[in-house]
Amino acid sequence: INSSLGLFSFNGGVRLSYWDFNKELLLSPRVNVSFIPEANNSFALRFATGLYYQSPFYKEYRMPVVDTDGNTIITLNKDIKSQRSLQFILGGDYTFRALDRPFKLSAELYYKHLSNLIPYEVDNLKIVYSGLNETTGYTAGLDMKLFGQFVPGTDSWISFSLMKTQESLNGINVPRPTDQRYSFAMYFTDYFPNIPKLKFSLRGIFSDGLPTTAPQSSRDVGYFRAPAYKRVDAGLSYALLSPLKEGDVKRAGILKHIKSIWLGFDIFNLLDISNVSSYYWVTDVNEIQYAVPNYLTRRQFNLRLSV
Repeated sequence: INSSLGLFSFNGGVRLSYWDFNKELLLSPRVNVSFIPEANNSFALRFATGLYYQSPFYKEYRMPVVDTDGNTIITLNKDIKSQRSLQFILGGDYTFRALDRPFKLSAELYYKHLSNLIPYEVDNLKIVYSGLNETTGYTAGLDMKLFGQFVPGTDSWISFSLMKTQESLNGINVPRPTDQRYSFAMYFTDYFPNIPKLKFSLRGIFSDGLPTTAPQSSRDVGYFRAPAYKRVDAGLSYALLSPLKEGDVKRAGILKHIKSIWLGFDIFNLLDISNVSSYYWVTDVNEIQYAVPNYLTRRQFNLRLSV
C-alpha cells in the first residue's frame, strides 16, 4: 500500500493441522507488516506476530511411570499437547555507505510467551524429557548484525545478541537448557593488497555457557553454568581460477563450465582453546558428585579445494 508516509506491506495466513494420536486440532494464525518511509528509503521497519505450535516427537511423549512393584516403566502419553509459542517480533534494517562500500545494520527485538512446555534435562549428551506438559515460560531478546562488503559479493559481519529464556519448574523459575544470555560473533574477509587472488578470512565467537545439572536431578534442585564458549578461526584462500569480470575473454574447453576454483587453508580454533562440551560425573564414597568436563576438539588444520 502506497501512502504519503511511505510503503506498507501486509501478509498473513492461518495454518491448520490435525494429529490423530492425541486428537489435537491446531490453528496457527500469523501476520507480518513492513514499512519503508517515504522520506528515507534507507530504513525498513517490520513487525510480525503469530501463534506457533510444535508437535511433540516420540522421545517427548515417552513418560516414565513407577508401577506397584517400584519398577520404572515407559508409557506413551496420549494426552500430550503441542508446545505453544505466542511470538512478537519488531525489527528494522538501515542501509548506508561508508569507506565507499555498502553496509547494512539489522536489529530485531523479540518476545515469545511459551506454554504447554515439556521440560527436559541434559545428561552428558543425552536429553531426558519428562513426557508431560507441565511448565510455562518465555523467551526474550535482542539480535543486532552489521553487514559490510569489504570484498565485492562477500559479506563481512559483526553480530551481538542478548537473550533470556526461563520456565516455571515445580513452582521455581529456572533458566531453560537453551538459556544463552549473550553472544558476540564476527566474520571478516578481504583481499591482500596487490594480490587480488589471495583472500584472508577471520571468524570469531564468544558466547555464554549453558545451564548444567547433575544426573538424576533437575534445575529446580540446582544447576550451574558451563564456561563461556570462545573460538577464533583463520583462513587463506587462493584463486586457481578467478571468476570472470565484465570484458574478460571467455574461457575455452572444459574451463568454460567452471566459474571459479579456490584452494584454501584454515586453522580452526586458532588460539587452541579448550571449550567444554559436557560433563562426566564421578561419585565418591561419600555420595558427593564431581563434574569432570569433556572438551571439544582443539586446534585443527584444514586444507580444502572448492570448485
